[in-house]
Amino acid sequence: MKKIVLKRTGGPEVLEILEVKEPDIGDGEVLIDIRATGLNWSEVMIRNGDWPVEIQNGFCLGSECAGVVEKAGKGVQRLSPGDRVALLYVKAYTQEEQGCYAEKIVVPEECVLKLPEGLDFREAAAVPMAILTTYDSMVIRSPLPESGTVVVTACSGSVGIAAVQIAKRRGLRVIATTRSGEKKSAIAELGGEVVVASDPVRLKENVAQLAGSEGIDYIFDPIGGETATQLLSLLSGEGTYVGYGNLGGNEFTVSSSFRFHQLKIHGYVVLRNLADPQKMQAVWNEAISLIETRDVVVPVHKTFPLCEAVQAHREFENHKHFGKLILVQ
Repeated sequence: MKKIVLKRTGGPEVLEILEVKEPDIGDGEVLIDIRATGLNWSEVMIRNGDWPVEIQNGFCLGSECAGVVEKAGKGVQRLSPGDRVALLYVKAYTQEEQGCYAEKIVVPEECVLKLPEGLDFREAAAVPMAILTTYDSMVIRSPLPESGTVVVTACSGSVGIAAVQIAKRRGLRVIATTRSGEKKSAIAELGGEVVVASDPVRLKENVAQLAGSEGIDYIFDPIGGETATQLLSLLSGEGTYVGYGNLGGNEFTVSSSFRFHQLKIHGYVVLRNLADPQKMQAVWNEAISLIETRDVVVPVHKTFPLCEAVQAHREFENHKHFGKLILVQ
């Protein structure tokens, strides 16, 4: 079978196509024939050397995919060959052999997510990271307010797109931010009021102008750094900031007055919060109805054959896409 690996960090060209033996299946495990794999920015970070993992024999990227159960090991009860399934497999971030940039993968049955009818494999591969991250963080762990204004930054990626829709579905006003004016119309179609700015100070000014005197009640942000510093100053009393990334830097400043406003500043790490398969299954079972009913749609921007992973990574780094880039086979 074919697998894409990297043996050293660097640009997209370090991704290699290898022909390898099909993985062995053990008790309680299933072999999945992967039909589509979703790309995430964390994979670019691993490839660039910006993620704390060791690369020894060849690291296979990819935590998110959709496919069909091909074989079931002894003791498997919930799944059968032919079942349509998806994965958000957090071990792919730490174990070299466990990535989804491959034609097949073996995983424990407990980690496999069943797919509803009506989703093709490309759509299904775009869903797990987006819906699990947003629903777990915005609904379960750091609940959205009952009313008010929500700011969603970096909202042209799959998680941001899902976040805008979840907040709008709950009747909240959403201010969505992006660095690219080319994506403004697509974001507006989701129901967000769009702010285009790359400079954090200008971003704050534009958001403040839209929000008006009532301020912001909830911020959902993967950027951190100075962007977080600026936006935190707009939070209203008892407002919530949820940081689920550090694309703009690890450190940000919080005014000492946050105590008097009783602001809630929460961190969210999907690889930690969804590392327990039972917890992940529970979130999936609760959230997947939003996908079935199309209340939340994660658009597929473009697909690439598995063997064109290098080209897919180059396009990812151009930041021109809206939604998900998918490897297919």
